[in-house]
Amino acid sequence: MKSLKIAASHAVAPLLSTSRDVVGLDSTDFTDVAAVVLSVADTRSGILALLKRTGFNLPVFVYLQSGERCDAPVSGTLTGTSQEFLALETAALAYEENLLPPFFDTLTQYVEMQNSTFACPGHQHGEFFKKHPAGRQFYDFFGENVFRADMCNADVKLGDLLIHEGSAKHAQKFAAKVFHADKTYFVLNGTSAANKVVTNALLTQGDLVLFDRNNHKSNHHGALIQAGATPVYLEAARNPFGFIGGIDERCFDEAYLRELIAEVAPSRAQEARPFRLAVIQLGTYDGTIYNARQVVDKIGHLCDYILFDSAWVGYEQFIPMMADCSPLLLDLNENDPGIFVTQSVHKQQAGFSQTSQIHKKDNHIRGQARFCPHKRLNNAFMLHASTSPFYPLFAALDVNAKIHEGESGKRLWAECVALGIEARKAIIANCHMIKPFIPDTVAGRPWQDHPTDAIARERRFFSFEPGAAWHGFAGYAREQYFVDPCKLLLTTPGIDAETGEYSDFGVPAAILANYLRENGIVPEKADLNSILFLLTPAESAQKMAHLVAMLARFEQHIEDDTPLADVLPTICQKYPVRYKGYTLRQLCQEMHNLYVSFDVKALQRAMFRKAELPQVVMNPQQANVEYIRGNVELVRLSEAEGRVAAEGALPYPPGVLCVVPGEVWGGAALRYFLALEEGVNLLPGFSPELQGVYSQTDPDGIKRLYGYMLRE
Repeated sequence: MKSLKIAASHAVAPLLSTSRDVVGLDSTDFTDVAAVVLSVADTRSGILALLKRTGFNLPVFVYLQSGERCDAPVSGTLTGTSQEFLALETAALAYEENLLPPFFDTLTQYVEMQNSTFACPGHQHGEFFKKHPAGRQFYDFFGENVFRADMCNADVKLGDLLIHEGSAKHAQKFAAKVFHADKTYFVLNGTSAANKVVTNALLTQGDLVLFDRNNHKSNHHGALIQAGATPVYLEAARNPFGFIGGIDERCFDEAYLRELIAEVAPSRAQEARPFRLAVIQLGTYDGTIYNARQVVDKIGHLCDYILFDSAWVGYEQFIPMMADCSPLLLDLNENDPGIFVTQSVHKQQAGFSQTSQIHKKDNHIRGQARFCPHKRLNNAFMLHASTSPFYPLFAALDVNAKIHEGESGKRLWAECVALGIEARKAIIANCHMIKPFIPDTVAGRPWQDHPTDAIARERRFFSFEPGAAWHGFAGYAREQYFVDPCKLLLTTPGIDAETGEYSDFGVPAAILANYLRENGIVPEKADLNSILFLLTPAESAQKMAHLVAMLARFEQHIEDDTPLADVLPTICQKYPVRYKGYTLRQLCQEMHNLYVSFDVKALQRAMFRKAELPQVVMNPQQANVEYIRGNVELVRLSEAEGRVAAEGALPYPPGVLCVVPGEVWGGAALRYFLALEEGVNLLPGFSPELQGVYSQTDPDGIKRLYGYMLRE
C-alpha cells in the first residue's frame, strides 16, 4: 500500500524532516494523511476542532519556534530534533497500521506477496486476459489490483468466508461491534440472498409468518416458496402520488392479528406466541421509516423473531434523529423476540453492488427453544453462498464498517442530512411544479424557513402527522412513521394534495425521469407522480445544485411547451412515427389521461388493502411446485379473471409482489396490470419492467400481457 502523507501548514512544512510527501492543510481532506503538523498559530485557527470533527483520530503535532509554547491537547511537539521527527514517523506509522479493518488489511498484505498461483480463478491475476486484445482492454479498464485480489479460497491465509474463520471472522465481529449486533454475517449476493438465509433458517412448512404486504419479493421467495410457511398478511399503504407507505396502525392490534390467524389457521389463533417470524420493512423503498421500538412493543410478544428488512436503510443508527428507530439499538429482554436485520450495504452505504449483511441480535433469548443458534443459521447461509466468493466484495463490507466506526460515520451522515435539507430548500426556491415531499409548514412557519440544523435534529420536520393532507396516507398513528431524510422524494403535478384527486393537467414522473437521464442524471425510481433520489455521504453541493438546475429547466420546458424532440430526443428517435410533431405538454397530458382513465392511483392503493388482496387458494410453495412440474398454461391477462397464479407478478422497481403464487387473478391487481398493458401500447418508450408476466405481440400488432396460471 502507498504510504500516507503528512499534512502541514505552509509555515512549518519546510522545517520537516520526513521521507513522506508533505501536503498543505488547504490541499487535503485528511483522508490521505497519517499525521498533521501545525504551527502554534494554527492551533488557534479552529483547525483542531475540524480535525476532531472528522473522527479520523489523526496524530497531531505542533512545531514550536523561538521559545513558543503550546497548551493545546496534541500528540506531541516538534522543535527540529531527529528524535522528535522519529516520534512523528512512529505516530504516523502506527496510524497507518491501525487504519485498515481486519480483512482488507490482510487482503492488501496478501496481494503484495505476489504469490505464484496454480489455483482458480483461471485468469491467474489477470494474465489470461492480457493474452488477447479484448482481454487487455478489460484488464486495463479495471486495473491490476482487482485481478490480484480475485483469488481462490485454496489459500487459507485470508480465512474462510463460509465457516467464518480467520480474518473473515474478525471482519464480521468488527462489523457486529460497529452496528451493535450480537453477530454479523457478510452476504455477497445481495439482500435478496440475505433475506432467504434468515427465512430459510427460521421457517418450515406450517409455520406462521406475519408478513408485510410491502415486502420485497425475496421475502416471498425465502419464507413462502422455499420454506413453505403460511403467511398472515398485513395490509400496507400507498398514497395518490404513488409513494409506498407503511402498515396501518390498527394492523398491529393483537385482537386483530388473532382474527387474521383464525382465517388461515383457526387452531392456532389463541396460541401465546403464534408467529415463528414477522417480516417487516424497517424502511420502504420510498423512505417511510418505521419505529422499531413501537413494532416490538406491539407485536413482539406474539413472535419468536422479527426480521426487519432494512435493505433501504441501515444507516439510521448513525443519524441522531433516526437512531431510536433502529432495531439494533433496542434494549431487549428474555420476553422479547429475537431480532434479525438485513441491510443492502450497496444501496446507500459504502459497498459494491450485491454487498449485504445480516445482523443477529438474539443473545437475550439464548437457551430458549425458539433460539436460532449460529450453526443453524450458517447452514442456511451456506445454502445460498457461493464457494467461490469475490474477495473485493467482502473487503468492501469490511471497509464499510470501518468508515462507520465512531464519530466519522456520524459526521458523514450528518453532512448528508444537511445537504439534503439544503437541496429541498433550493428546490422550493427555484421550482413551483416539482415539490419536495415534506410538510408545507411546521409550527406555523414554512418548512424551508426553519434553520437547517434544527430540521436535521428534530423528526417533526419529516413526521407523517395523522390526517395531514400533504402526505395523503391514511391509517397512521402519531409518531408511527416519518420520511427518511436521506431519500429525496419529489412530487410532480397531477394530484391535488388537499383532496388526493387528479387535476386536469399532470406531469407523470416517468417523463421527468427520462428527461433527467437524457441529461446525465440518474434517479433511483419514478412512479406515477413521484420520483426518488437516494442521498449518501458521496453527494456534494455542486452535484445537488446541478440537479436543482435541471429540475428548474424541465419546468421551463413544460411552460414553453417545448417540442418533444428537443426534450426527449432518444425516445423520439426510437419511435419517430409515434411522437412526430409532439410537444412535451402533449405527451404529459396523454400519459396523465391514461392514469385518470384507469384511476391508477386508486388501483395501486387497493392492491395492498385487505379488502382487495387476491384470494388465496393454495400455499405459494405448492403453487410453485405445480409451476415447476409444468401443470400450467400461459393465459392472456385480459382472460385471466378467476385463474390461479403459478408465478408471482410485479413491476420492477419496486420489486413488491402484487399477485403471489397460489392467489387468484382479479380485482384491483388485474385491472392494474391491464392499465400497464394499455400504457405499453399507447406510450412506447415508457414501458415498466414487469416480472412474472410476459409481453407478447399478437398478430394484430398489439402487445398483450400473459401470465402462467395453474391448469384447471
